[in-house]
Amino acid sequence: MLVRGGRGTGRSALLAEIARRQAAAGTTVLAVAALPGDRRLPGAGLQRLLEPVRRQAGTLPASLARLSGGFDQEAVAAVAERLSATGPLLWCVDDIDRLDELSRDAILGQRSARILASSGGPVTALTPYEIDLHRLRPAQAAALLGDMSGIGRHPGTRLVLAQAAGNPLALVELARNLAAGPAVTPTTTELPVPPRLRRALAPAVDALDPVRMRAALLAAFAAETPGAGTATALGVLVSPEVWDWLVSDGVLRPGRRRRFTHPVVRAAVIARAGHADCRDARHQLAAMLPVSDPARAWHTARAEPAPDDDTARALDRAGTELLAGGRLRASAYALGLAARLSTTVADARSRGQRAAYSAHLAGEEPWAAQLTAVAGDEAQPIATTAGSPITAVAGSPITPAAGHPKTSTAGSPVGAGAEPVEVPEIAPLLLRAWLRGDDESRAAVRETFGRPITAPIVGVWARAIVEDADPDGEAERMLHQNTRAARRDPMSPDQREMVLGTIALARHDTPAAIRYMARSAELISPGSLHVPIAHCGLAGARYDAGELSPALTHAALVLDAVAPGADGLLADLRAGALAVIASVATLREDPSAQEAVREARSELRPSDQAAHDLRLVRAQGLIAGMRGRHELAFRRLRRLFHPDGRPVHHRVSDLGLADLARVAVVLGRADDVRQMILDALPRITALRSVRATAIHNRALALLAGPDESAETHFRLALADPGSEVWAIERAMTRMDYAEWLRRRQRPAESRPLLAAARDVFAAAGLTAWQERAEAELAAAAPPARSGAAGLTPQQRQVVTLAAQGLTNPQIATRLGLSARTVGIHLSRAYPILGVHRRSQLPLVMQ
Repeated sequence: MLVRGGRGTGRSALLAEIARRQAAAGTTVLAVAALPGDRRLPGAGLQRLLEPVRRQAGTLPASLARLSGGFDQEAVAAVAERLSATGPLLWCVDDIDRLDELSRDAILGQRSARILASSGGPVTALTPYEIDLHRLRPAQAAALLGDMSGIGRHPGTRLVLAQAAGNPLALVELARNLAAGPAVTPTTTELPVPPRLRRALAPAVDALDPVRMRAALLAAFAAETPGAGTATALGVLVSPEVWDWLVSDGVLRPGRRRRFTHPVVRAAVIARAGHADCRDARHQLAAMLPVSDPARAWHTARAEPAPDDDTARALDRAGTELLAGGRLRASAYALGLAARLSTTVADARSRGQRAAYSAHLAGEEPWAAQLTAVAGDEAQPIATTAGSPITAVAGSPITPAAGHPKTSTAGSPVGAGAEPVEVPEIAPLLLRAWLRGDDESRAAVRETFGRPITAPIVGVWARAIVEDADPDGEAERMLHQNTRAARRDPMSPDQREMVLGTIALARHDTPAAIRYMARSAELISPGSLHVPIAHCGLAGARYDAGELSPALTHAALVLDAVAPGADGLLADLRAGALAVIASVATLREDPSAQEAVREARSELRPSDQAAHDLRLVRAQGLIAGMRGRHELAFRRLRRLFHPDGRPVHHRVSDLGLADLARVAVVLGRADDVRQMILDALPRITALRSVRATAIHNRALALLAGPDESAETHFRLALADPGSEVWAIERAMTRMDYAEWLRRRQRPAESRPLLAAARDVFAAAGLTAWQERAEAELAAAAPPARSGAAGLTPQQRQVVTLAAQGLTNPQIATRLGLSARTVGIHLSRAYPILGVHRRSQLPLVMQ
């Protein structure tokens, strides 16, 4: 067996562990590791391998003795055969590609001992089994780092992960050195390289001459600001042949991008250069860049980190542009350095908070906390969870502007001494509150109420996310009266449209949400971080409206923009898109539904992403109930609420009230959910949402059963024509009402409702609901002129399905009956129809 892998991937550790286990099981293990100079000494590796058995020469054949004077492959084979006769034998060879040729051929040529070898380079011998050790994936590296005591919350973990680049040795060595090494500042870009790691991954750096060293140092700093300007500067500063030399030395990879073979090599170059050479190299690089290039400001600031307004402003602009483009970590670095170079406390605080916001969106919470602390911010810390469409606002902070009165987030004037609420501070809190929907996250937002703001939209935004009521009607006016932006609005036009869409989404105003989010998508520049944010919001809004195919289109665009393994905000966007895709596949009973659910579940975090998770939970409960698996449906839909009846998500859970009531009534467990549904009334009344009100009335109608009050609630659920927006939910209400009417012997009134519901289900591709509506239509059909006229509506429904070829259990599932009841209906229908066998039903019913 040959174990392949690069330096630091764990080849030696794997061989050592296998050898230990084999020895413990009674195997004779002979081991050897290649040493420097082995290739120049024929037989050196073989001699060390067999040294333990030389002392047993008296018990071995004469062929072993021949090994002392000269190596003979036949003699080696004889020794291996004799040793294997006494029990299992394993030859373990580390770095077999670095052994001398004679030893390598002799070891691989024998057939009596099992051979376990590792190689970092090519080995020509044929091996039955090979294992390739690759670098760790980001999630694996993060998990390994998280298991190391005292490392998980260290602000330098981001640097360990980036600099290790998945190499296990680098990951462990850098992490071990983290606590003992120099302090990690918010703008630190690389960690010191421990000696062992330097020898393993960057041995060539110590041998670089001054010319090569200067070129490598320039390439190391250019890697911080990739772009056409930096590439041009390198081309002017370094001769082409020097790049070729560095490639042949193993410092750089081949190609025009001047990339290092590993980040550790880059860090080793910077460490060897020293402070003076690093400063000179940065100045040389900056001098070759245009004055307007943010990279020039970056390198100037890193070379001379003294406060400077012009440089700080340039970095501020760069950080804002990087954030809009989705380059979150680069944005945090630029804004963090801008904060450090600011000449006023206010600028430093503002830039530091925005730097922390960028780090937070990237999922780097320890770094975000460090940036906040360095900026001197004593306001509420950044939240620990991000995601959802609300993240569109990532621009400048909200600060009191000339000509604008200070207004609190509750809408009333406040004292001048209160700290203003800035967008980078409140946005993460709102993200967390929307995704989690729990009391704790909402309370964190409420703690900002009463502090000054300048843009009214921020206060409306905050209340829409966490409060049910809109007492002054501000949200309604802002959504439907085209309220103009403040003169110094802290948001760009596309950000403002996205926030308005989020306000509408939070208040179940789906048409407004679609309208504003679509406008935002049109205004966003291609490649911006706001692109997947807008499409994630549109995917959810279109799904709510019953526009399932467009919802899938928007979800696919999110996945195109966000790769697997993303962190922070991007991970939340992926989870939201996957939840929409899985929900649609579940409702449509697509063949891919099971795989879609599995993929969504692999990325969803139910407690942190309840808004996404509960969408999928509800879809799974709906299809289970429609297919007659009522116990399963009840268990799933009950998950929308805590055991004590409180909603898991303050806005999303109530959307499943009617679905839960329906399966509870079928199971005879209406009393188990009755109080929960009644307790939702104050929330729904305060929200004043057409959608939520219709759902609640449908739930009350289902709980009422045959009572006359059910019709009142059904009519109330369908009374507002505005509920047509939520086509699928309205169609479900129509079908429930039609069933109630038919059972009250009013089939003529039920038929228009059923026909309308059937058409909606058919258009949405919801086969299960379409079949149910068609079955109800058949049961409510006018009496036939033949013998079928004597059938009751339920008998006609059962006979019609039996004539179509369905079995009794299938009919029972379709109609929500027991198989025994179906059999009774058929036995009573046969005499009325004048038939004796089931096979006669199609002709008679025709």
